[in-house]
Amino acid sequence: MIKIGLTGNRYSGKDTISNLFKKISIPVFDADIILKFLINHNFELNHKISRRIDKSFFLKNGQDLDITKMNGPILDEIINVVEPELIKAYDNYRLKNINSIYSIFHSSILFERGWDKKMDYSISVFAPISDRSNRCKDITNEKIIDIYTRFQGEMNELSKNALSTYVIHNYDDINNTKVIGDLTTQVNKIDQKIIDKYLSSEQLRRF
Repeated sequence: MIKIGLTGNRYSGKDTISNLFKKISIPVFDADIILKFLINHNFELNHKISRRIDKSFFLKNGQDLDITKMNGPILDEIINVVEPELIKAYDNYRLKNINSIYSIFHSSILFERGWDKKMDYSISVFAPISDRSNRCKDITNEKIIDIYTRFQGEMNELSKNALSTYVIHNYDDINNTKVIGDLTTQVNKIDQKIIDKYLSSEQLRRF
């Protein structure tokens, strides 16, 4: 099975693209959701984390981590603990979907953690920062200046594009809506390219 990493910056449209792949029956492993589950609901991992970081990073119940405080070195320290179980969960997910030509590992920190090196190919969902900030403002009602400040902590989107095998462009139209038809076309083209690569490798293997 071919392993595909899917990533992008905040409000780039990763979830939309992920759902479009699901619609064409591609198994998508949502690493961000699984990561949060492992951090907060795996007792053994939670215990290991609690021994490494200050108790102020936990909620009042003393068990669940306060995600709003997770950033920088603290977040890296936590992910270092959880990463082996996350990768194992993805391997198990792939085994359950062994009949699929490829599966997608959907993660917002694919390149930041070097997980792209575990993949065969990668996809970056790109949207200009102006589009992303407007989407964020519509959803959260935050001030644009606060949104831009928060976005500055992310890996540059153009750097992600340069590291990716494929880039999906997710711009807003003049009415500030997602052009789903165009996104579907881009997803279908990438799907066909991956299938073609698989078929080519199968032919070479037979010879």
